[in-house]
Amino acid sequence: MTAHPLVELAGITHRYGATVALDGCHLQVRPGEIHGLVGENGSGKSTVVKLLSGIMRPTEGQVLVDGEAVGLRSPAQAQRNGVVTVFQETLISDECSGLENVFAGTDGLFRRGRSHSDELAAATEVVERLGASPAILEASPYKLSLAERQVLTLVRALVRPWRLLILDEATSALDLATRDRLFALLMDERENGRSVLFVSHRMDELEILIDRATVQRSGRTIGTVERAEATPSRLLSMMDGRSEAEHRSHTTTTRARVDRGVAARLRAVTLDTGARPVDLEVRRGEILGVGGLDGHGGVPLLETLAGVRSALGGEVEVDGPDGPVTPQGYRAAVAAGVAYVPGKRQEEGLFRTLDVRDNLAMATYGRRSRFGFLRGAAVTELVASSMRRLGVHPDDPSYPITGLSGGNAQKVLVGRWIASEPDLLVLNDPLRGVDIGTKRDFYALLRELTDDGMTVVMLSTEIEELLTACDRVAVCHDQSVEAVLEADELTYDAVLSAMFGQEAGLALPGRQDA
Repeated sequence: MTAHPLVELAGITHRYGATVALDGCHLQVRPGEIHGLVGENGSGKSTVVKLLSGIMRPTEGQVLVDGEAVGLRSPAQAQRNGVVTVFQETLISDECSGLENVFAGTDGLFRRGRSHSDELAAATEVVERLGASPAILEASPYKLSLAERQVLTLVRALVRPWRLLILDEATSALDLATRDRLFALLMDERENGRSVLFVSHRMDELEILIDRATVQRSGRTIGTVERAEATPSRLLSMMDGRSEAEHRSHTTTTRARVDRGVAARLRAVTLDTGARPVDLEVRRGEILGVGGLDGHGGVPLLETLAGVRSALGGEVEVDGPDGPVTPQGYRAAVAAGVAYVPGKRQEEGLFRTLDVRDNLAMATYGRRSRFGFLRGAAVTELVASSMRRLGVHPDDPSYPITGLSGGNAQKVLVGRWIASEPDLLVLNDPLRGVDIGTKRDFYALLRELTDDGMTVVMLSTEIEELLTACDRVAVCHDQSVEAVLEADELTYDAVLSAMFGQEAGLALPGRQDA
């Protein structure tokens, strides 16, 4: 252990105009450690990441590297100090190949940093360590899945000469197998003296990976705890101020099954060439979870149900306002009462040039207009109530959407379609990057909505979330539905086994019993 931390934030205060994002923040990352940074959305984590990444400079306080104060005035300067960041958003250029994305910014104006063959060899080595196909390096990124795009951002960071790797919710788009390979890689690099600042809301990941954790709340540093003390209940208590006993006593109640009929049906729907047809009923007033490994059909299933893509065979029937209909396309599905929240919020969901108000309310403008004129008071009331209900921070409707943290931006996107009052709400991993307190509030909100008659289909990459939030879970494997698990069948092992096409209880690849 050296005399100084590798990186330190000392007495950092940062303001966005009148908003205080950080107030006296302190953080130390030691050489050769994996350090967790946790806190609810709006606690200042994103600002910490941006300061260390050279995207912005603090209003007050110092950033130190190896005990020396440095001015990280740009991402390039941060990288020269060995600080490399992978953000929650998959920042990939669709105009460049995967390999060009990986080495973007490493060439000079007139000279290439490495030969093409050297770049390809270096990138391929990291891609294979993560268990992905080297074909993603030559592919056009727009053809890749969200998980494959995230792998590219990880490779881009890992091929650089990093000393501190910042992962800002960077595992949220990965499947379990890729995540576990990434963790193994990080633990290997820790033994070589490299450090990781790991920002995550997933308590199971923190338990597996970190050596210490620093907790932020409302812009303030609450404290740093060692691995042995960093239990979920302790971290949650530090995050929101409630006692550990309150968190340990949290349980999920299972609703009694009420037969309200069927909201939608998939009849012999073929998602991909050669895949088994899917027959599935979505019950009115339920939360139907959709799980599965990345690339095994979960997203196509949702997109087919929502009219975003056409099935290769079969049909989708929705119980619309005027009876059962078979929507042909997205507009017809919307007219039938279906709303879809996409997984790629930056590319497919949010309008980056608009503020929070317009992003949240735009799906309701038609119903809040009279003779072509928007009823401003009605929109203002809707936006204010939605922001309160979802806990969007800052609570300023005129705030630019690009200024929100990833979790708060996700709340706005989900809130847009809830505000449209659909009959069937289809959610593609809606709580990616959202803190656990907000998740629990969101689960309760979904219960309220479904109790009132709305139907929800929700894909999640977190098995625990599927178990906590859903009435039933449809598990996808090989571009089809492997199993539909009823409430009394829902266990972690049952979901995981179905993901791999196995019967519950059989040995699974990469899984070890505690």
